[in-house]
Amino acid sequence: MVDYKQILRLRAEGVSQRGIADVLGCSRNTVAAVFAAATAAGVGFGEVADLAADEVRHLLLPEPARPDSDRVTPDFEHVHRELGRPSVTLLLLWNEYVAACRACGGVPYRYSFFNEQYRRWVAATGASMRIQRTPGESIEVDWAGDAMSFVDPLSGAPTDAWLFVAALSFSAFTYVEAFTDMTLVSWIDAHVHAFEAFGGTARLLVPDNLRTGVSRADRYEPALNPAYAGLAEHYGTAIVPARVKRPRDKPVVEGSVRFVANQVAAVLRDRRFVGLAELNEAIFELVDQINA
Repeated sequence: MVDYKQILRLRAEGVSQRGIADVLGCSRNTVAAVFAAATAAGVGFGEVADLAADEVRHLLLPEPARPDSDRVTPDFEHVHRELGRPSVTLLLLWNEYVAACRACGGVPYRYSFFNEQYRRWVAATGASMRIQRTPGESIEVDWAGDAMSFVDPLSGAPTDAWLFVAALSFSAFTYVEAFTDMTLVSWIDAHVHAFEAFGGTARLLVPDNLRTGVSRADRYEPALNPAYAGLAEHYGTAIVPARVKRPRDKPVVEGSVRFVANQVAAVLRDRRFVGLAELNEAIFELVDQINA
Protein backbone atom coordinates (compact mmCIF):
# COMPACT_ATOMS: atom_id res chain seq x y z
CA MET A 1 0.00 0.00 0.00
CA VAL A 2 1.29 3.46 -0.89
CA ASP A 3 2.53 5.48 2.08
CA TYR A 4 0.82 8.86 1.72
CA LYS A 5 2.80 10.26 4.63
CA GLN A 6 6.05 9.55 2.81
CA ILE A 7 4.70 11.26 -0.28
CA LEU A 8 4.13 14.43 1.75
CA ARG A 9 7.57 14.13 3.35
CA LEU A 10 9.29 13.87 -0.02
CA ARG A 11 7.17 16.69 -1.36
CA ALA A 12 8.32 18.90 1.54
CA GLU A 13 11.91 18.04 0.61
CA GLY A 14 11.34 19.32 -2.91
CA VAL A 15 11.26 15.97 -4.72
CA SER A 16 9.26 16.04 -7.98
CA GLN A 17 6.13 13.97 -8.55
CA ARG A 18 8.03 11.71 -10.93
CA GLY A 19 10.86 11.33 -8.43
CA ILE A 20 8.46 10.42 -5.63
CA ALA A 21 6.75 7.85 -7.85
CA ASP A 22 10.12 6.27 -8.64
CA VAL A 23 11.23 6.20 -4.99
CA LEU A 24 7.99 4.74 -3.62
CA GLY A 25 7.20 2.49 -6.57
CA CYS A 26 3.77 3.96 -7.25
CA SER A 27 2.17 5.70 -10.22
CA ARG A 28 2.63 9.38 -10.88
CA ASN A 29 -1.18 9.72 -10.93
CA THR A 30 -1.30 8.50 -7.34
CA VAL A 31 1.30 11.06 -6.30
CA ALA A 32 -0.59 13.82 -8.12
CA ALA A 33 -3.82 12.79 -6.38
CA VAL A 34 -2.15 13.00 -2.97
CA PHE A 35 -0.67 16.40 -3.84
CA ALA A 36 -4.11 17.67 -4.87
CA ALA A 37 -5.80 16.26 -1.77
CA ALA A 38 -3.18 17.78 0.53
CA THR A 39 -3.51 21.16 -1.18
CA ALA A 40 -7.30 21.00 -0.95
CA ALA A 41 -7.16 20.09 2.74
CA GLY A 42 -4.54 22.75 3.42
CA VAL A 43 -2.09 20.32 4.99
CA GLY A 44 1.57 19.57 4.48
CA PHE A 45 4.05 17.20 6.08
CA GLY A 46 4.31 19.44 9.14
CA GLU A 47 0.63 18.91 9.94
CA VAL A 48 0.78 15.11 9.59
CA ALA A 49 4.27 14.37 10.91
CA ASP A 50 2.89 12.97 14.17
CA LEU A 51 0.12 10.92 12.55
CA ALA A 52 0.30 7.26 11.59
CA ALA A 53 0.44 6.42 7.89
CA ASP A 54 -3.12 5.03 7.95
CA GLU A 55 -4.39 8.21 9.58
CA VAL A 56 -2.78 10.34 6.90
CA ARG A 57 -4.30 8.21 4.16
CA HIS A 58 -7.77 8.49 5.69
CA LEU A 59 -7.35 12.24 6.16
CA LEU A 60 -6.43 12.86 2.54
CA LEU A 61 -8.32 10.20 0.62
CA PRO A 62 -11.04 8.56 2.69
CA GLU A 63 -12.93 5.63 1.26
CA PRO A 64 -15.87 6.47 -1.06
CA ALA A 65 -19.25 6.69 0.59
CA ARG A 66 -21.39 3.56 0.81
CA PRO A 67 -25.20 3.63 0.52
CA ASP A 68 -25.58 2.61 4.18
CA SER A 69 -23.03 5.07 5.51
CA ASP A 70 -23.85 7.91 7.87
CA ARG A 71 -22.23 10.60 5.76
CA VAL A 72 -23.82 14.03 6.09
CA THR A 73 -25.32 15.66 2.99
CA PRO A 74 -23.97 19.22 2.59
CA ASP A 75 -26.37 22.18 2.51
CA PHE A 76 -25.41 23.55 -0.89
CA GLU A 77 -27.91 26.38 -0.73
CA HIS A 78 -25.99 27.63 2.29
CA VAL A 79 -22.68 26.97 0.51
CA HIS A 80 -23.75 28.96 -2.54
CA ARG A 81 -25.01 31.84 -0.42
CA GLU A 82 -21.81 31.97 1.62
CA LEU A 83 -19.61 31.95 -1.49
CA GLY A 84 -21.04 35.36 -2.33
CA ARG A 85 -19.46 36.84 0.79
CA PRO A 86 -15.98 38.41 0.73
CA SER A 87 -13.01 36.07 1.22
CA VAL A 88 -15.17 32.95 1.55
CA THR A 89 -13.85 30.00 -0.48
CA LEU A 90 -15.18 26.54 -1.22
CA LEU A 91 -12.28 25.05 0.74
CA LEU A 92 -13.16 27.14 3.80
CA LEU A 93 -16.79 26.02 3.61
CA TRP A 94 -15.72 22.39 3.25
CA ASN A 95 -13.55 22.69 6.36
CA GLU A 96 -16.52 24.17 8.25
CA TYR A 97 -18.71 21.35 6.95
CA VAL A 98 -16.17 18.75 8.15
CA ALA A 99 -16.02 20.37 11.59
CA ALA A 100 -19.83 20.39 11.85
CA CYS A 101 -20.02 16.73 10.80
CA ARG A 102 -17.50 15.65 13.41
CA ALA A 103 -19.23 17.72 16.09
CA CYS A 104 -22.46 15.78 15.56
CA GLY A 105 -20.79 12.41 15.05
CA GLY A 106 -21.39 12.36 11.30
CA VAL A 107 -18.95 11.41 8.56
CA PRO A 108 -18.07 14.13 6.02
CA TYR A 109 -17.47 13.69 2.32
CA ARG A 110 -13.97 14.30 1.04
CA TYR A 111 -13.26 17.64 -0.63
CA SER A 112 -13.27 16.37 -4.22
CA PHE A 113 -16.75 14.86 -3.82
CA PHE A 114 -17.99 17.99 -2.03
CA ASN A 115 -16.67 20.12 -4.89
CA GLU A 116 -18.22 17.89 -7.55
CA GLN A 117 -21.62 17.76 -5.84
CA TYR A 118 -21.69 21.54 -5.42
CA ARG A 119 -21.02 21.98 -9.14
CA ARG A 120 -23.85 19.59 -9.97
CA TRP A 121 -26.18 21.40 -7.57
CA VAL A 122 -25.41 24.73 -9.25
CA ALA A 123 -26.07 23.24 -12.69
CA ALA A 124 -29.31 21.56 -11.62
CA THR A 125 -30.77 24.60 -9.86
CA GLY A 126 -29.59 27.25 -12.31
CA ALA A 127 -27.90 29.04 -9.43
CA SER A 128 -25.09 30.14 -11.73
CA MET A 129 -27.48 32.70 -13.18
CA ARG A 130 -27.73 34.37 -9.79
CA ILE A 131 -24.04 34.49 -8.93
CA GLN A 132 -23.18 38.04 -7.91
CA ARG A 133 -19.92 39.32 -9.30
CA THR A 134 -17.75 40.29 -6.38
CA PRO A 135 -13.97 40.78 -6.31
CA GLY A 136 -12.07 37.50 -6.43
CA GLU A 137 -15.20 35.41 -6.92
CA SER A 138 -14.85 34.01 -10.42
CA ILE A 139 -12.69 33.79 -13.51
CA GLU A 140 -14.41 33.28 -16.85
CA VAL A 141 -12.44 31.41 -19.51
CA ASP A 142 -12.84 30.67 -23.20
CA TRP A 143 -11.04 30.29 -26.54
CA ALA A 144 -11.26 33.32 -28.83
CA GLY A 145 -12.85 33.05 -32.25
CA ASP A 146 -10.55 33.53 -35.23
CA ALA A 147 -7.04 32.12 -35.34
CA MET A 148 -3.94 34.30 -35.56
CA SER A 149 -0.72 33.16 -37.21
CA PHE A 150 3.05 33.17 -36.98
CA VAL A 151 5.93 31.85 -39.05
CA ASP A 152 7.51 28.61 -37.89
CA PRO A 153 11.18 29.52 -37.26
CA LEU A 154 12.41 26.14 -38.54
CA SER A 155 10.26 25.44 -41.58
CA GLY A 156 9.26 28.98 -42.47
CA ALA A 157 5.67 27.79 -42.87
CA PRO A 158 2.73 29.85 -41.59
CA THR A 159 1.24 28.32 -38.45
CA ASP A 160 -2.16 28.99 -36.87
CA ALA A 161 -2.52 30.00 -33.23
CA TRP A 162 -5.65 30.26 -31.11
CA LEU A 163 -6.23 32.73 -28.31
CA PHE A 164 -7.11 31.67 -24.78
CA VAL A 165 -8.88 34.36 -22.77
CA ALA A 166 -9.37 34.51 -19.00
CA ALA A 167 -11.20 37.44 -17.42
CA LEU A 168 -11.80 38.35 -13.80
CA SER A 169 -15.57 38.68 -13.61
CA PHE A 170 -15.65 41.72 -11.36
CA SER A 171 -12.94 43.88 -12.91
CA ALA A 172 -12.74 42.38 -16.43
CA PHE A 173 -8.94 42.30 -15.97
CA THR A 174 -7.91 40.00 -18.79
CA TYR A 175 -5.20 37.48 -19.59
CA VAL A 176 -4.64 36.41 -23.20
CA GLU A 177 -2.21 33.86 -24.62
CA ALA A 178 -1.84 32.20 -28.02
CA PHE A 179 -1.50 28.42 -28.40
CA THR A 180 -0.89 26.24 -31.44
CA ASP A 181 -3.88 24.05 -30.61
CA MET A 182 -6.92 23.85 -28.35
CA THR A 183 -6.08 20.51 -26.74
CA LEU A 184 -6.58 19.66 -23.09
CA VAL A 185 -2.86 20.13 -22.40
CA SER A 186 -2.99 23.68 -23.76
CA TRP A 187 -6.23 24.34 -21.88
CA ILE A 188 -4.67 23.30 -18.57
CA ASP A 189 -1.42 25.18 -19.24
CA ALA A 190 -3.39 28.29 -20.15
CA HIS A 191 -5.23 28.20 -16.83
CA VAL A 192 -2.00 27.82 -14.86
CA HIS A 193 -0.43 30.74 -16.73
CA ALA A 194 -3.54 32.87 -16.13
CA PHE A 195 -3.49 32.09 -12.40
CA GLU A 196 0.16 33.12 -12.30
CA ALA A 197 -0.63 36.37 -14.11
CA PHE A 198 -3.54 37.13 -11.77
CA GLY A 199 -1.47 36.29 -8.72
CA GLY A 200 -3.89 33.53 -7.70
CA THR A 201 -7.17 31.94 -8.62
CA ALA A 202 -10.80 32.57 -7.63
CA ARG A 203 -13.59 30.71 -5.89
CA LEU A 204 -15.23 29.79 -9.20
CA LEU A 205 -14.11 29.00 -12.75
CA VAL A 206 -16.74 29.58 -15.43
CA PRO A 207 -15.69 27.88 -18.70
CA ASP A 208 -17.66 27.65 -21.89
CA ASN A 209 -19.30 24.27 -22.53
CA LEU A 210 -16.55 23.16 -24.88
CA ARG A 211 -15.08 19.71 -25.29
CA THR A 212 -11.69 20.67 -23.93
CA GLY A 213 -12.80 21.02 -20.33
CA VAL A 214 -16.42 19.85 -20.34
CA SER A 215 -16.83 16.39 -21.81
CA ARG A 216 -20.63 16.39 -21.82
CA ALA A 217 -22.69 19.55 -22.20
CA ASP A 218 -25.65 18.77 -19.97
CA ARG A 219 -27.38 21.50 -17.98
CA TYR A 220 -28.09 19.23 -15.05
CA GLU A 221 -24.85 17.25 -15.02
CA PRO A 222 -22.11 18.80 -17.14
CA ALA A 223 -19.36 16.19 -17.01
CA LEU A 224 -15.89 17.63 -16.51
CA ASN A 225 -12.78 16.19 -18.03
CA PRO A 226 -10.98 14.43 -15.13
CA ALA A 227 -7.77 16.38 -15.70
CA TYR A 228 -9.66 19.68 -15.62
CA ALA A 229 -11.48 18.64 -12.46
CA GLY A 230 -8.10 17.73 -10.96
CA LEU A 231 -6.78 21.19 -11.79
CA ALA A 232 -9.69 22.77 -9.93
CA GLU A 233 -9.18 20.51 -6.93
CA HIS A 234 -5.47 21.28 -6.85
CA TYR A 235 -6.12 25.03 -6.80
CA GLY A 236 -9.09 24.83 -4.42
CA THR A 237 -11.63 26.28 -6.84
CA ALA A 238 -14.96 25.04 -8.21
CA ILE A 239 -15.89 24.74 -11.90
CA VAL A 240 -19.35 25.89 -12.96
CA PRO A 241 -19.64 25.52 -16.76
CA ALA A 242 -21.75 28.05 -18.63
CA ARG A 243 -24.80 26.49 -20.22
CA VAL A 244 -24.91 25.77 -23.93
CA LYS A 245 -26.17 28.74 -25.97
CA ARG A 246 -26.42 30.84 -22.82
CA PRO A 247 -23.63 33.44 -23.18
CA ARG A 248 -25.26 35.52 -20.44
CA ASP A 249 -24.01 32.94 -17.98
CA LYS A 250 -20.55 34.45 -18.55
CA PRO A 251 -20.96 37.89 -20.09
CA VAL A 252 -17.55 39.27 -19.09
CA VAL A 253 -15.46 36.76 -21.01
CA GLU A 254 -17.82 36.80 -23.98
CA GLY A 255 -17.17 40.53 -24.14
CA SER A 256 -13.46 39.91 -23.71
CA VAL A 257 -13.48 37.44 -26.61
CA ARG A 258 -15.06 40.04 -28.86
CA PHE A 259 -12.59 42.58 -27.55
CA VAL A 260 -9.65 40.29 -28.32
CA ALA A 261 -10.96 39.66 -31.82
CA ASN A 262 -11.50 43.35 -32.46
CA GLN A 263 -8.45 44.74 -30.71
CA VAL A 264 -5.58 42.28 -30.27
CA ALA A 265 -6.06 40.40 -33.53
CA ALA A 266 -6.86 43.59 -35.41
CA VAL A 267 -3.97 45.63 -34.04
CA LEU A 268 -1.48 42.85 -34.78
CA ARG A 269 -2.98 41.73 -38.09
CA ASP A 270 -0.23 43.19 -40.32
CA ARG A 271 2.73 42.25 -38.17
CA ARG A 272 4.90 39.25 -39.00
CA PHE A 273 5.86 37.07 -36.05
CA VAL A 274 8.60 34.45 -36.15
CA GLY A 275 7.72 31.84 -33.58
CA LEU A 276 4.94 31.54 -31.02
CA ALA A 277 6.99 33.28 -28.32
CA GLU A 278 7.30 36.43 -30.42
CA LEU A 279 3.55 36.46 -31.08
CA ASN A 280 2.78 36.06 -27.38
CA GLU A 281 5.25 38.77 -26.43
CA ALA A 282 3.33 41.20 -28.62
CA ILE A 283 -0.01 40.01 -27.20
CA PHE A 284 1.18 40.40 -23.60
CA GLU A 285 2.42 43.93 -24.26
CA LEU A 286 -0.85 44.94 -25.87
CA VAL A 287 -3.03 43.39 -23.17
CA ASP A 288 -0.90 45.05 -20.47
CA GLN A 289 -1.73 48.41 -22.05
CA ILE A 290 -5.42 47.54 -22.11
CA ASN A 291 -5.47 46.40 -18.48
CA ALA A 292 -3.58 49.48 -17.27
